[in-house]
Amino acid sequence: RTTRSNPASYVGAFDAIRKLFAKAPAALERGYTAGTFSFNSGTGRCATCGGNGFEHIEMQFLSDVYLRCADCDGRRYRAEVLEVRLELGSRNLSIADVLDLTVSEAIASFAGEREVLARLQPLAEVGLDYLRLGQPVPTLSGGEAQRLKLAGYLAEAALSATAKDNGKPNGPCKRTLFLFDEPTTGLHFDDIEKLLRSFRRLLSAGHSLLVIEHNLDVIRAADWLIDMGPEGGAAGGQIVACGTPADLVLL
Repeated sequence: RTTRSNPASYVGAFDAIRKLFAKAPAALERGYTAGTFSFNSGTGRCATCGGNGFEHIEMQFLSDVYLRCADCDGRRYRAEVLEVRLELGSRNLSIADVLDLTVSEAIASFAGEREVLARLQPLAEVGLDYLRLGQPVPTLSGGEAQRLKLAGYLAEAALSATAKDNGKPNGPCKRTLFLFDEPTTGLHFDDIEKLLRSFRRLLSAGHSLLVIEHNLDVIRAADWLIDMGPEGGAAGGQIVACGTPADLVLL
């Protein structure tokens, strides 16, 4: 709910990105650390807006006003911090420039950085590749926010799998029961397919899913079905049938 939260920070990609900037020659020369490139704390953020990129003005009778910070021009950082740049392919980017990238642009730019990609790829897998890394989470729609949460779990699952493949202990797997209420509402067919792939990833990580859904593609992909009815409201609430999709097709 805070404007300081964004897709990159939510899935943990921003931590890995800040570490890369801390290793840049200019950052090493000036003694900058990963904390210097945080807009939530430290000395690297703009002192005027506190790293928000805007100033919040409370209005007595009207909606509050948000004005672009005059000192950093909405870029969140002090000018000297923005002088540290990374060579990413054919682009030379500051930390503020990276936050302006879309998820798909960032995946292409950080193609050689496995830790960053492991965090960003789930955003693309749930169909959020058009979001900008630094976009404040409160500006997302309800559906986008739900898919962002899903991407966070997928990122954790991907890192756990990577650690296991590398023979590194990553602690016990915390298995979760996910409850989804008609998650396909308003989604395009391509996005539904992406959603189903995400579901399979969660199942492979040891999680369980309970989905309330009428979409036939989702129903066909289920391991077990419980059909409630026979109608809605007062005429419903009874178990009409249960079993695997193959079992119910024969009824």
